[in-house]
Amino acid sequence: MRKRKLTVLLSAATALWLVAPNLSTVASELTPPTISSGSTAPVSGGQSQLVSFRQSASEMRMEGEDAVRELTFYLSPDQAATSGALRLSYTNAVSVLPDDATVDVELNGKPLSSFPIRSPHGPTTRDLPVAAKDLVTGWNTVRIRARQHHRIDCSIEASYELWSQFDTLVSGFVAGVPAKDGDLANLLSVGRNGDAATEIRLIAKSETANTALRDSLPLMQTLALVLGRKDIVVSLGELEGTGPGIDVYVGDLDDADLPQSAHDALAGAPRGLSVRRGDAGRYAVTLRASGIAETQAFLLAAVNGPLQPLIRANKLAAARGIIDGNQPGTHELSEVGYRTTPFSGRLFQTSFDIVMPADLYPGDYATVDLHLNAATAPGLAAGTQILVRVNERAAASQILHDPEGVRLENKPLELPLRAFHPGVNHVRILAELPTSGDLACDPAARDESRSRFLLLQETTVKIPPLARAGRLPDLAAFAGKSFPFAGAGAFDIYVDAPTPARLGSALTVLARMAISAGHPLPAEVKIGRPDPAKTTGNVLVVNADGGATESAELVVPKGNRLHMAATDALVTASIGGTGPSSHSEALLNAFQVETQLEEDKLSAKSRITAWLSAAATTVNRWLTYREIGDDVHIETQDRLVSLRQSKVPDSDAVWTIVSATDEVSLSLGVAALTRPGTWTALEGEESIIRRSDLELVNRKPQAYSFFPITDTSPANLRRLAAAWLSDNFMIYVALVVFLMGGFGWWIGYTVPRKGVRTVE
Repeated sequence: MRKRKLTVLLSAATALWLVAPNLSTVASELTPPTISSGSTAPVSGGQSQLVSFRQSASEMRMEGEDAVRELTFYLSPDQAATSGALRLSYTNAVSVLPDDATVDVELNGKPLSSFPIRSPHGPTTRDLPVAAKDLVTGWNTVRIRARQHHRIDCSIEASYELWSQFDTLVSGFVAGVPAKDGDLANLLSVGRNGDAATEIRLIAKSETANTALRDSLPLMQTLALVLGRKDIVVSLGELEGTGPGIDVYVGDLDDADLPQSAHDALAGAPRGLSVRRGDAGRYAVTLRASGIAETQAFLLAAVNGPLQPLIRANKLAAARGIIDGNQPGTHELSEVGYRTTPFSGRLFQTSFDIVMPADLYPGDYATVDLHLNAATAPGLAAGTQILVRVNERAAASQILHDPEGVRLENKPLELPLRAFHPGVNHVRILAELPTSGDLACDPAARDESRSRFLLLQETTVKIPPLARAGRLPDLAAFAGKSFPFAGAGAFDIYVDAPTPARLGSALTVLARMAISAGHPLPAEVKIGRPDPAKTTGNVLVVNADGGATESAELVVPKGNRLHMAATDALVTASIGGTGPSSHSEALLNAFQVETQLEEDKLSAKSRITAWLSAAATTVNRWLTYREIGDDVHIETQDRLVSLRQSKVPDSDAVWTIVSATDEVSLSLGVAALTRPGTWTALEGEESIIRRSDLELVNRKPQAYSFFPITDTSPANLRRLAAAWLSDNFMIYVALVVFLMGGFGWWIGYTVPRKGVRTVE
C-alpha cells in the first residue's frame, strides 16, 4: 500500500516535470582566487559571491582553430541589479601560437571583452567588469569564441592539437552581493568539489538507510533536475560533507532513526522544504515533514511554487541547444546556436546534438538530410571537402575542390539513419580547407582577412518519419531517455548490501537517469538480490561483490530474438560467466587453433566458406557502422565496472545491472560511467569502464528483441519491415532471387501452356 501511494505521488510530480522539463544552472560560493598578472581587478566592496557556470568541464573545452561555446549562469534579482565581473580561468595547449590567439566574449548578445590566449604552463584568471544594465534576472548567457593557431605545424592534423580548457571550479560570475539566504534559488549557487563534480549528500544512518531513501528519493531526483548539471554525484553518510555541495535532511524530530546531525539540522528548520547557506560553499536542504504523504505534499508544493520558474527556464535552455528528433521536421542550425561566421583556417568544425526517441528503430528505410548552404573561396588545394560524423563515425562527405570556388545552395547530404541511435546523437560538420601556402607554414604570411569557407546558419537538418519499436538490449536508449524506466510504472533498485558506497552509487545512477528522462522516476530501493522467478517489473541492480548476479544469466528466448546477420571472428569486450564445461571447451578451441591447416592447404569448399564468412562480416560491419576498434578485448582484471541489460525470458521486464568487484571499484566506475561525455556514449548490450585508463568500451549485441510495439499504424509497420530487411540483407537478397526465379518460371513454363489461346 505504501509503495502504491509513492507511485501515485511520484506520478503527479512527473506530470509537473513533463510540463516543464529539466536543466538548470549552478553556482558556487568561493573566495575569489588570486588574479594573475595582466588581468582585470576583481569586484571590490561588499561580500561577493562566485556564481558558477552550469556547464561541466567537457562543455567548457575549446578545440580547434575557431571554437565557440555558450555558457550560462543564474542570478537573483538582487544580484542582477548590482555590477559584478565575469571570471574566466583557463589554460591552453603548448602548441598554441601566442602571437594571435584570442578569446572574444559576449554577454547576453552584446560584446563584452577580448583577451589573448597565453597560458600554456598553468591557469590564468581574467576578471571582466560587467555593468548592472548588461545583466538579467535568471539565466545569463556567455558566448566565448577562441581563435588559435599552431606554432610550427600548418597541417590539418595539427589543428586537433589546439585546445583551451576553462576551469569549472574557478570560472563564473562574481556577483557583488550574495543571494538571499532561505531562497530555494540559492541551490543554483552551490559549488563543485575537487573532482569537478556537484555533490548531493543524503544524511542518514547505514542501518536505516532503506527507510530514509524511501522518503527522500523524490527530493534527491528533484534537486538533480533543478540543478540541471550533468556532473552530479550522490553520496550517503551520517555526517555532513566538506567543501562545496548539498547536504539533504529529510524527516522530523520524532524520528529516532535519524543521526544526530540530521536532528540538529531539522531542529532549526521550518516545516516544509527550505535551504540554508553554510560554510565553504556548502548548502543544507531540509524537508521537515512527518510521513511520506506530508513529505510528498511539501515537495509538490515547492515544484508548483518557487521551483516552477527554474523549471520553465530549464525547459527553454534544453530546447535551445538540441534538435528534437521525436517528430518529423526541418530545423535550421541557427536553432542550436550556430551563427554564420567567415572562417579563414584549415579545418572548420561545428557540432550539434539530435535527440532521437527511445523507441527509434534505425535502418536503411530513410535518411536524415543535411541541406548545406555554404561556399568556399577560390584557390583552395585538392582535398577540400566537407565531412559529417555522427557519434564520431563517418556518415557522409562532399568534395568541394574547385579552383574558382564552390557555392552550395540546399545541397543535400544524406546521413543514414543506421548511424543514429536512440537518445543523444552528436553530429559534427567538418570542412578540410588546405591551400598550397600551408606547406610553407609561415605564420607571418598568414592572411586572416581572406576567408576560406562560409557555412550559413540557414543550413537545415530534416528529420524523416521514424520507425518506432523499442529494441533491447540498447544502452543508448537507457542513457538517452532512461528507457524502459521512464514510464509511469514503478520499478525497484536492488543493492546487494546497505553500505554507503553501494547506496551512493545506486543513487548517482538514479539521478543521472532522472536527468535523462526529464522528470523524477518512481523507484524504490531494496536490499538484496532480485529473484527472476518472482520479479515481474523492470529492475536496476547495483552490486559490488565480484560475482555475477542471477540476472547476468538471463537470456532472450530464441523466438523473440531479432538476429543480426553477422559472423564475427574477432574477440570482443564480452567477458561472460563460464559453465562446468568451459575448461574442456577452451582446451578444444586451443587444440583446433594449434592444428588448423594453412590457407593454401585448405579445400576449395573451406576456402569458399571462409571467404563468404569474411565478406558477411565486412558487409555487416558496414551496415551497422561498426569499426575494427569497436571489438576490443578487455582482460578481466581491467574491468572496473560494467553496465549491461538483459530481458527476462517470457516477460517484458528488463534488468539493468551495474556490477563491480568491490566498493572502491564501484564508486570510481560509476563516477566515470556517469560523466557527461561518457554517459551519452553508452550503447549496445554492455558498457565497460577500463581500470587502466577509465575509458569506455561498448559491446554490441548479436541479437535484439522487440519491446511491445505501441504504434501499429500501416506506415510504421511498413518502416519496421524495411528496417528489418535492411538488418537481414541476406533474407532480402534471397527473397529477390526467389521472386525473380518465380517470375521466370511463370514466364517460361506457365504462360506458354496456359496463358495463350489459339484463335481459328
